[in-house]
Amino acid sequence: MIRINLLPIGRRPVEERIRKEIYGFFFLVFLSLIVMAYFHVGHTREIKRITIEKKNLEKDIQRYQERQKQLDDLKKQEQMLKQKLAVIDTLMKNRDLPVRVLDELAIRIPSDKMWIKDLSQKGGILTLVGVARGNETIAQFMEALAKSPYIDANGVVLKQSRQVNIQGYKLKNFNLTAKIVVPPAAKEEEAAKKPEKKT
Repeated sequence: MIRINLLPIGRRPVEERIRKEIYGFFFLVFLSLIVMAYFHVGHTREIKRITIEKKNLEKDIQRYQERQKQLDDLKKQEQMLKQKLAVIDTLMKNRDLPVRVLDELAIRIPSDKMWIKDLSQKGGILTLVGVARGNETIAQFMEALAKSPYIDANGVVLKQSRQVNIQGYKLKNFNLTAKIVVPPAAKEEEAAKKPEKKT
């Protein structure tokens, strides 16, 4: 079958140009879609990578927070142990303190002029209740007691002194307190060299 082109010869180049422009337009659109898809895939991968990295960092932070908490707990335990060790150390240093105080009392009491009826200790305060021949004997005993390295020199206090009759003798009933102290090492060594017991 014979086809005859009835269009004028001058219109053919215009149609060709329009067709090429349309093809070019679609090609550019297609190319743009490919570029956009490429960048979209790239951004998606980057977002996924950052998300995974963020999760890993959050896990690390959580792990470090747990370790920090464990470290804080260990520091608290260490502090408590130090306090307990300090208490134990103090107790070890003072374990023979009551014995030494009693020894000091035995040395400094004039046994022929004074008798102790009751002795008690509460905290660092020693309370003595007894009988003496007179106020002078009590005063001498208080002075001797104040010289002890285990007794605070300003902590010896006479609470009460009153006259009593015992088997026809006029004696002084007394009540005094003394503050016990832990002597420095030098005084403790000096106290170890005990003086002769007074008569």
